Amino acid sequence: MSGLLSRHLVLIALALASGHDHTFEVRLHEESGALQLLQQKLAFGEPTLLEAAEPIYWLHCAKCGSSFINALIHLPGVCPLASSLVVDEQSLGDCYMEKWKFECPEACLAKKFFCPHFSDAFPHQPIDNYTARKGALVGMFRNPEQRILSAYHDDADNFATVNYEDHLQDLLAMHVSGSLNMSVCHQPVPGLSKVPVLEFAESWKGGMTYQLVVEHNNLHPTTQTLDPDRPKMTRADAEEAARRVREGFSFVGITEDWDLSICLLHKMFGGACQASDFEDTRPSSETKSAHADYDIDELMGWHDDVDRVVYDAAVEVFQGNLIAYGVSHDSCRECYSHAERGRVQTA
Repeated sequence: MSGLLSRHLVLIALALASGHDHTFEVRLHEESGALQLLQQKLAFGEPTLLEAAEPIYWLHCAKCGSSFINALIHLPGVCPLASSLVVDEQSLGDCYMEKWKFECPEACLAKKFFCPHFSDAFPHQPIDNYTARKGALVGMFRNPEQRILSAYHDDADNFATVNYEDHLQDLLAMHVSGSLNMSVCHQPVPGLSKVPVLEFAESWKGGMTYQLVVEHNNLHPTTQTLDPDRPKMTRADAEEAARRVREGFSFVGITEDWDLSICLLHKMFGGACQASDFEDTRPSSETKSAHADYDIDELMGWHDDVDRVVYDAAVEVFQGNLIAYGVSHDSCRECYSHAERGRVQTA
């Protein structure tokens, strides 16, 4: 029985006991109206937070957690044909995030989840239309310096290799000519030397901001997020990006607080926590834990003061939601336990 219905019955009893007290009659009338509204909501069903956020649009910022895709596609009713699928190398092979684009339209419901177009060959594209996507956006955000160092030391994707810009241009040329086949891997030539770390950091500076504010047709991009020569972001860009994080996202998670982020996601959107929600499917190296920080001394005092604005906004939203939904490590023990049981069963 709801609290409103219980209170309504109490008022009826008090009104009967007091005869025809006018105060009770007024309160009873007010409660009756509220009760009717509650009954209407129960009859027709109020949209849940998940339903209100659909179709979910994942803004996948580079090096903020590809593994988040598994938590999203396993939300209730979102991707019915992917209920037992884990998007990782073991399931889909090399370049599995690219191959997932082929699987997504078949596995997920278009009204519930936005699938990137399979011909969109360029990784980590910006929001294609913020106005249309506002309220349906979800994403993980990461400490800017940690994000950049993670990319620099990613020897699988080779973001820092000296030929990475040429690699992107080759992809673009193949895309324009129609010869690009996204069912196979397209990686930069491995083994080449890396650009100096500070040069790389400058080229990646403001990357999260870029994805939030630079809108273009993703099928025909004018610039690419990971292009070292893409337009530089300003403080004004960062402020607008931060506003979008605060106002346009139905869910904001923090990579450094991955476990709490996953627990919060399920607290808000429903569904049980699963082992795959907590697994790092794309570590930067085999020896680096996703939960261990990189040594920022490597940056010699350099900071990404643009993306810092965005990150601070994301942390603010995240911490506010932890309080609003009563999420803490203590309250998440059931979530963690359920995920651990799933990990043991699949081991």
